[in-house]
Amino acid sequence: MNKRRKAGAIALVALGALTSYASPYWTIYQMRSAIETRDPEKFSRYVDYPALRENLKAQIVLSLKEQLPSPEKDNPFAGLGQMIGLAMVNTVVDAMVSPAGVMALMAGEKPAAKPAQPAPAPAPANPKKEAAKDTLKYDVSYRRWDLVQATATRDNGEQIVVDLRRDGLWSWKWAGVKLPGLQKVN
Repeated sequence: MNKRRKAGAIALVALGALTSYASPYWTIYQMRSAIETRDPEKFSRYVDYPALRENLKAQIVLSLKEQLPSPEKDNPFAGLGQMIGLAMVNTVVDAMVSPAGVMALMAGEKPAAKPAQPAPAPAPANPKKEAAKDTLKYDVSYRRWDLVQATATRDNGEQIVVDLRRDGLWSWKWAGVKLPGLQKVN
């Protein structure tokens, strides 16, 4: 009797550890199914929008600061222009980081700069158009116990790296992204 309880406890702990380890894969599967069915409500369960917005803003601001020349002391308008540009980042990112925008990003599309209207019913699939679209290959790797990075690679080699942060023992939320062409922000 005592051996059965030990074996049962060990099996229960092993099952819990296995399901906890596999949970980011399940989250990504759920996100992909929400994208395929165009269900923004379901997709939004797996996104930490405030964290994602801050992550994108930091990357864009860093990239802009590296690309824009520093304001000169002789030209007061250069500093004003830089301030306006940085202020626009907030507006653009807030508009893009919406359920429709992040679903489009995960689907390999370019998100719209304006908040999207409700999506119309999907048109019948065109096999030639589907074949022309880049297919995405996904790779998932643990970085820490509470951080998983999922990499979506297009056929042309371009990658989007998504950070999933643990939200409880078995659930994960999308909290960061590293887009091609933007600087890496930790």
